[in-house]
This record gives sequence, C-alpha cells and structure tokens, in this order.
Amino acid sequence: MAKKQQRKLRVGVLGESPNDTKAMIALLKPRYGEQVEFFILLDRITGDMLEAAETFRNLHKECEYEKPDLVVVIRDLDSLEEKGPKWRLRQAYFRKVATAVGKKKSLKLLHIYEIEALICADIRAFNEKFVCTCVVADDPMAISEPKELLMAATAPGKPRYAEGHCAELLAKADYDKLLANCRYFAKFDQEFNQRLA
Repeated sequence: MAKKQQRKLRVGVLGESPNDTKAMIALLKPRYGEQVEFFILLDRITGDMLEAAETFRNLHKECEYEKPDLVVVIRDLDSLEEKGPKWRLRQAYFRKVATAVGKKKSLKLLHIYEIEALICADIRAFNEKFVCTCVVADDPMAISEPKELLMAATAPGKPRYAEGHCAELLAKADYDKLLANCRYFAKFDQEFNQRLA
C-alpha cells in the first residue's frame, strides 16, 4: 500500500518589497521546500504602505482567502541591534500583523540592519558574482548600512550591487554558514523549525 503523502504547510511571506520576500523564499525553499509551500502576501504593498490601516484589513482578507498555516513577517530594523525607537516601532508593527493574521500564525523576522546583513554573513556568493574581494566584519549585525557596503565593494565600471540581486545571492548562500554567522537569523530559523513541528 502506498504511503500517504503529507500535506505541505502553506507559509505566507510578507515583507517591505518583492526583493525581500523573493529573497527569503529563495533562501528558505531549498532547505524547507519538501515540507513547505511558500507564497507572497500583499505583493504590491511596499515600504511605509505596510503601516496603513487599510493594509491590515487587506492582509486579514487575504489570509482568510489563502488560509496560510504560518505567516513570516519581514522588516528591516534600519538600525543596529538596540531596543530604541525604531525597534519599538517594529514591535508595534509585528503586533498589528499578529492581530490581523492570528497571533499563533505570525512569525517575525527582523533584519538587523537590513536584509543585506544576510549576504554579508556568507560573502562568498557576492564576491563570486561581482568578481571582487569584499571583506566583512565577523558579526554582520554590527555593520551599519550593509547595502551601501556592498554597493561600494563593486568595482567602478562594472555591474553594481542592487537590491534586485538579493534573491539570486541568498539562493547561493551556505545556509549553515548564515546560521553560524548571523544571530538574528539563527533565532528565526529555530522558531521556524518549532512552528513546522
């Protein structure tokens, strides 16, 4: 008798831009694709539009329609690791999302400083793509404005790093190296695993 195939968990991904959501799916899918079906929520809402009251209403409606088992909510702190005003604003945002989608369905991922910290956590893919020798600090969470660091590392007269490269670079990243080098991502991955169980 054939073994019944287990249903994949449906995980919605909500972020500040399509670059962020596509990049996180490109990173997570090779690791979790057998267990999880990823999809993007509110793919046309970007940046500060995420904070609008209408966005939370639309998110609630989309979740009722899509019925995700879990919603990964991605934001950039745009600051170094500290519990200051920007951190408090992000926590308030995460609480509003949890209310809109259901408290037990929401899982936050707060990039410190921004998503490019993950690229810096395994700089090899970046250096190979842009044929450069970017060197980063041991702790990517200590880099202020990692996006600007990556842009500056690309050679003059050659293609420059842009946010649209995130998905391609994170798809080639060594997942275990990211876990070892980036504390906030390791914490997220641990919580993600617990939710999948």
